[in-house]
Amino acid sequence: MTMRMRLLCPNVILTVAVLSALSPHAGRAGVVNPDISVVGQPFMRTTDDPVDPDRERLQFNVGETEFVFDAYLNPYARGFFTVALAEEGIELEEGFFSLLRGLPGGLAMKGGQYRVGFGKLNPAHPHTYPFAERFRVLGYLPGDESFGEAGVSLSRRIPVAGDFSLDPSVDWLQGNTFRIEREPVSDLDPLNQGGDDDASLTRPAVLGRLSAFTMVGELSALEFSVSGTRGTNNVAARAHTTVLGADVKAKLWTSPRAYLLLQAEGLHLDRDEVEWSDVDGYTLSQVTPSGGYVFADYNFRIRYNFGASYERYQQPTAQEPWDQAFGLFAGLALLEETTAFRLDWNHFVLDEGDEVNALTLRAIYSMGPHKAHQF
Repeated sequence: MTMRMRLLCPNVILTVAVLSALSPHAGRAGVVNPDISVVGQPFMRTTDDPVDPDRERLQFNVGETEFVFDAYLNPYARGFFTVALAEEGIELEEGFFSLLRGLPGGLAMKGGQYRVGFGKLNPAHPHTYPFAERFRVLGYLPGDESFGEAGVSLSRRIPVAGDFSLDPSVDWLQGNTFRIEREPVSDLDPLNQGGDDDASLTRPAVLGRLSAFTMVGELSALEFSVSGTRGTNNVAARAHTTVLGADVKAKLWTSPRAYLLLQAEGLHLDRDEVEWSDVDGYTLSQVTPSGGYVFADYNFRIRYNFGASYERYQQPTAQEPWDQAFGLFAGLALLEETTAFRLDWNHFVLDEGDEVNALTLRAIYSMGPHKAHQF
């Protein structure tokens, strides 16, 4: 079983609880009641993708609604929960505690279910991105929509010289998102013999990350990092998935009300593909694609932004063909970012020459202290 919950009947209970907490008549107990926010993300989209049954038609979608609960447990610790409401039901996206200080050696700790700290985009919720859509190369990471796991993380910020510091971290993870389900191929296949490829066994995974941070002048900053994770995607076949990555982010202030954000990330996937042979049993082959993205985002007059993006990556298949995508995006935040709009155009070019365009307009609105803040 995974830590992600799909609950249908308790929808009413959760809704009543949230509305009661948000009610102006609800009592405030200071350190007892958490901060509660609701973040809505409706969007409309049109695409000329020939495989989309609604191609060239404007599609409306209420999107995902997030309920965010967070509070300091004490001056040293903080709790955080994110519950997502979508068409599929209710899911616990994140539920973790953070020990910010007080541990020996200056260590910080995080424990629970959380978006794993691989790279710069995966740990952040999509509503904080300056664009509307997630980069496809992030599909190298385990998980469907994000790399989220149950586990525990230890980190420590190490001052080096001046404004330069290092931040190493290590995570011990449950590893369930690494699992890849396999289709049976013959009557002798263990899946047709009552087996499940030992899917019920635990499959711990690890992640390591090293970040370096420095100031550039009085306001601007530069951060660059390397990440690596490894887990088991099939226990019975002893098959593994390894993902390595490197990223860099520069936030360069051009005036007190404007800055340029530059970010790039490269990823490499090394994954064992499992097959069954009636003669040899489990057999393994490898896919080793690589890819990355880069984008520039200029924010001006605090509330406006526009930018461009590019990504190029190999599909994680035996042939490993190259795909690429170009994007333009713009945004507007209203009234201290309680409401934000993201307009995103994406031009996707397949290796065989097919091209697909998509235009997305997303509205992000927030009730409560957790705002639709910029990335």
